[in-house]
Amino acid sequence: MKRAPHTEKKKAFGKKVREIRKAKGLSQLKLAHLVDIELSTLNRIELGKAGTSLATIFALSEILEVPPKAFFEFEIAPKGK
Repeated sequence: MKRAPHTEKKKAFGKKVREIRKAKGLSQLKLAHLVDIELSTLNRIELGKAGTSLATIFALSEILEVPPKAFFEFEIAPKGK
């Protein structure tokens, strides 16, 4: 079975969102409410099971008070290594 495109990147992105959210002391429920997305959507983003729109990335950035690029500061090992 083939993996969905960019699976590892979505997981790393979601992990960053979760790390930043926790560092700011927010629950998933509170952040979802502030960003105006469903709790299940935020949960799927943090687990790397769903991608998200630029609008949501910008909203997360504003609420969490970090630049959008903060969510993309991660390393992905090259395939086959």
